[in-house]
Amino acid sequence: MNRFVACCVAASVGHVASAQFVNPDFGGCYAIRNLGLVPGVPINYGGITFKHDDPDVLLIGGHANNTDAAIYAARVTRDADGFINGFDGDAVIFASAPQIDGGLTYGPNSVLFFATYNSNNIGQIKPSSTTPDKTTNMDGVVNPSLGTLQFVPPGFPGAGRLKIASYSTSEWADVSFAADGLGTFTLGNTPNSLILLTDEVGQTGPEGIVYVQPGNPGITKYSVLISEYGRGAVACYEVDSVGDPIFSTRRELVKGLSGAEGGTRDPRTGHFLFSTYGGNNSVVLITGFNKNCRANINGDCYTDDADFSLFAPMYNILDCADPGMPEGCAADLNDDGFVDDADFVIFVAAYDRLICV
Repeated sequence: MNRFVACCVAASVGHVASAQFVNPDFGGCYAIRNLGLVPGVPINYGGITFKHDDPDVLLIGGHANNTDAAIYAARVTRDADGFINGFDGDAVIFASAPQIDGGLTYGPNSVLFFATYNSNNIGQIKPSSTTPDKTTNMDGVVNPSLGTLQFVPPGFPGAGRLKIASYSTSEWADVSFAADGLGTFTLGNTPNSLILLTDEVGQTGPEGIVYVQPGNPGITKYSVLISEYGRGAVACYEVDSVGDPIFSTRRELVKGLSGAEGGTRDPRTGHFLFSTYGGNNSVVLITGFNKNCRANINGDCYTDDADFSLFAPMYNILDCADPGMPEGCAADLNDDGFVDDADFVIFVAAYDRLICV
């Protein structure tokens, strides 16, 4: 898919932002809030993440895909419920990031990683730096060119592993990395695993990558959200034992998009944010996600009697390896392989709160 053509198509559909909607198959808990343009950030937008030491500062790529692209820091504002509702003044340049695309995330030691298009590089920026400290070409790992990258968060299958994906070919790869003694990291030059996020419909064009845990509405297994530029959607995939998406489980969470780009989660609320690239550059907030509500076993908005009716039979079976245990052993809330009193304590606390937080 030609990026310039895609951009021009997006620009010709000025009303597309109003067409964004959440797939009702995920339940009625999610809602879209379009936060609009980020003051001071030049279009087009790239990846987004939150500053590692300040949950109220959003980092976002500006003038994405260009040699003068940079990462900008924008302070968010919040309403009485703590939901992001806008931006406080103009953003400021945080660091240069030539050709930044949809991937922007922190790795070990608070090193900021970003993916580039169309040079197929990964840049690394140390916490005290304002320019890339290291740039690595990934031609031996995925076909040009990268769109995104992400580290699997703690608590997820494959925690700590580095994932990258090509916008151009929809290849997804697991990549090794090791400290280089200079405060940055040496990246593997071949993939540990390589899968295709494409089918007869065509390329998905992966950009942003965000992992979400079970207990979020409509999500009963560890999953990953991928901003799919090529499909005009944010899709949800269940993940395997190393954190790779299982393509056969693909479901579209947000539809009607143009230029789906970066993705991240609000560290205060767990809500999902993504950026868009092209005619409708904006930051979009999806409320309804929670930070940790594993006891919401049926994936609706609450931990209630419906969840207890699912928890109780698994508690009686006890061992997750028992053939009679429902697939996924969703009531094993502390991931120790058993559904026992430790899980019951977690369940009761969530049951008393009722509403997932």
